[in-house]
Formats: sequence, structure tokens, C-alpha cells
Amino acid sequence: MGLPLNKIEKIFNEGYDLGCVLLAVTGGEPLLRKDIPEVFELAKKTGFSTILLTNGYLLPKRISELQKFVDSINISVDFPDVRHDKIRGLPKLLERIVEGIRLSKKYGIAVNMNCVLTAQHSLEDIRRLMLMAKELDTTVSFEPIFETPTPDGSILGSMSKKDANLLKINDWSFVKRVADMLLYYKRNSFGKTVLNTDAFLKLMRDRADYVCFPFSMQLGIAYNGDVTSMCVLGMQKDYLGNALNQNLKEIWCSDKAQALRDKYKQCRLARKYGCYLLCVTEPSLPFTDSSVFLEYVKRVI
Repeated sequence: MGLPLNKIEKIFNEGYDLGCVLLAVTGGEPLLRKDIPEVFELAKKTGFSTILLTNGYLLPKRISELQKFVDSINISVDFPDVRHDKIRGLPKLLERIVEGIRLSKKYGIAVNMNCVLTAQHSLEDIRRLMLMAKELDTTVSFEPIFETPTPDGSILGSMSKKDANLLKINDWSFVKRVADMLLYYKRNSFGKTVLNTDAFLKLMRDRADYVCFPFSMQLGIAYNGDVTSMCVLGMQKDYLGNALNQNLKEIWCSDKAQALRDKYKQCRLARKYGCYLLCVTEPSLPFTDSSVFLEYVKRVI
């Protein structure tokens, strides 16, 4: 169902007044929502830059409705062949993704393909995804799947232990080889194709801890208005408030929110669990690594 537009408008206005500039709409699958064009239109009228996160299945059908209001699209692409369709349970999904990407590029919309590395991947899979991204004139990003510290040992807290064991990366040397390969390709003609920064790839390669800032530059708002941080690992998200009943600035500036920020900065679970979630790790790095800013600048020159 999701929130009605009038409730979404309240959240958008308060978020913009708070200083938010970028809005990412995810799900579930956002394109299942019939009035998703109206949601993005409202976001643009409010003043946001917009990102759509999607599995891409409905993209060819709906991109014409969205093209005026979406600045960029992030699509999950697990494999460069029919294995992607199989793992997602959607026949011809990759074919529809490619069609949707081509249509999006015709409208001038930036597209990124994101791949979650698992034990089922090979270096050749990664290379083929890079070549696919270059041919389609998109970017591609990679992040390793990781195991959350839950009683059943599931990945991201939702998979069965049996499925998790098939995907879990037990040999981190594979991740090191992937990172080294990506760093090499970035220096040799793929610098604007691979979205990951050098700092992220080196952090992932070395399986190092880092200072996490998941609630310093971003916040998450659920389908029911609940406000949480973006962390999905072992540290409790905590209920920070509800954007339908409270002002976002009140929630953002609360003592509870500040206490949570301080708590996250002490997190040292990345090395232990391999937590390098792209949407949390990459935005955290500029706080501690100035080279990230330089790479961002070089990317747009």
C-alpha cells in the first residue's frame, strides 16, 4: 500500500527544510506502486534530486511515466546471464533490465547496476558485468554479501541457513581478488564505469574496520513513517520516531538520535562480519578519507 501522497508531501517538505537534497525511493519494488510517478513528481517539485532503486522488471513499461522526474536509477544485477533470472525467480528479467537501461539512457537518465558478491560468483562474472556496464554506458558497483549476527546465521536476517550457506563468502581471498581486479580496471579505461571509490575497494579488500556514519548524512523512512538509521547489521536500529506524528527536525536533533550516532562511530563489526554495505560504507568514507572527495570531483570532470 504505502503512504498516501498527502502524508508523503509532509515528509518531503520537512526533509527538505531539514537540509536533505537527495531522495532515494526503494522497496520492496517501487514500480509496483501505481502512483509512483506522482511520488517522484512531488519530490522534484519539493527540490530533491531523485534516485529510483528497482529490480528493473517493470522499468521498460514505466520509464516513460517517470523520465521527467527521476535523475538516476540503481538496478540490482546479480549475474551477467540467465542465472540472474533464476536467482530472482523472474523469467527474462535480465533481458527486461537491458531494455529498461537502454530506454532510460535515451531519456538522459543515469543508471547504475549493483552486484552483491557471493560465493557463487567468479572473477569472470565480475569482468563480464563491467563489460556489460561499459557497453550500456552505465556504471556498475559491487559489495560483498555478509552474515548478520543472528541466531540462525542468516544473511541480511532473512534467508534460511541453507540458502545463506550457499551464498556466504567463506574465503575472503576471493573478495581480495575482486577488489584488486576492479582497482586495476579503474586505472585502465574503466575509471568512470566502476562506481566504487578506490577507498571503498581497498577497505573491502583488506577487510578493515572503519568509522561508520549511517545516521549522520542520511535517514530511512519506512512505509508506515517510522524513522530509523540505515544500519542493517548487529547494532540495533532503534525506533527514533515517526515522521507522520513528529517533525523530522525534531527526530533528527533528538538526544536519542545523537546517542545513536555516537554509538555507531564505535562500531567495529565490519572486519568480523564483512559488513561493507554500499549505501552505508561509501557515504561514511568522506568523513575520514579526503581522497574520496577528490575521486568524486575527477569522476565528473
